[in-house]
Amino acid sequence: MATYGETFHQLRVGKGLTLKELADEQASVSFLSKFEQGQSKISVDRLMHLLKKMNVTADEYFFLQHDRYLNSPMPVEWREMGAANALTDLTNIFLISSGLAIRHQWKKLYARLDVLKENAKKSPTVNNVLGYDYGRMMLANHTGKSIEHSSDYAVKYLKQIDDWGIYEILVLESFLTAMPLADVELFTNIAERKLTANESIMYVAGMHRGFLVSSFSYFMSLDQFALANETLSKMKALHKKRDGRDLTANFAMTILWCEGWLKNRVDNKALGKSKMNDATTMMRLCKEDHMFRIYDDFTAEIVSAPNDHDFHYGTVIS
Repeated sequence: MATYGETFHQLRVGKGLTLKELADEQASVSFLSKFEQGQSKISVDRLMHLLKKMNVTADEYFFLQHDRYLNSPMPVEWREMGAANALTDLTNIFLISSGLAIRHQWKKLYARLDVLKENAKKSPTVNNVLGYDYGRMMLANHTGKSIEHSSDYAVKYLKQIDDWGIYEILVLESFLTAMPLADVELFTNIAERKLTANESIMYVAGMHRGFLVSSFSYFMSLDQFALANETLSKMKALHKKRDGRDLTANFAMTILWCEGWLKNRVDNKALGKSKMNDATTMMRLCKEDHMFRIYDDFTAEIVSAPNDHDFHYGTVIS
């Protein structure tokens, strides 16, 4: 099991905080460094004080500390990520399961889950393990059962991979709705920093923006409006960095719609609804029919419901 300091270090880095930025009269830079390295113990009061400064709850911290998958060894077979077709294979695995779920073909999905389970047992590669977990998540959404642990291996994988690329963003987006809040916040910050620094990845398949829209939707569904607003700021910052190589009209319309959604929930329902309608009108005029249908439907759902707790925004696009 990881030490308390190692878990604390993961959260601090995920928040983008340096030791100097977090240090204060209760915890010096030297003390924090020794604590993270397991060379010094910490009192409960001081730990709670530091977690509060990082906007992390005790529940979130101890979930990470005692996560049964967090510190187990990475199977050797998971190193097949170097294979050129790994991304394509995983995408196909996910698409088949999600396609069956969208068409409500639950008997076929149950049968497919048996195959995925057997594949994961015989050959526990990352694709097979995550493919099985994704199928379980699809069925859990259908039956109303808890999906809490269906993202455990995805969380484990993302925390043990330093060099993120498109594959890791696909894993994040696919399992995001089942992940604990602390992990989504951590991964959103990691992904944003890594993709901002990697121009070649940012220009592929809209990866620089899609995961932020998904994270924004996740935070909204949990009434985490401050985190949603932070994510919206990240979306705007990335949009300003784009140039002629990247068509961003769709992203601009998505940002406007997300602004309306947040405003509708936080302080001004009428203005929020107006912004969302403006965005969908732009989508219609730009002949983005697929986007228009999705966002127009979501707008109707949002303005007619008191909260977003029961909504699943898995099909939000940008």
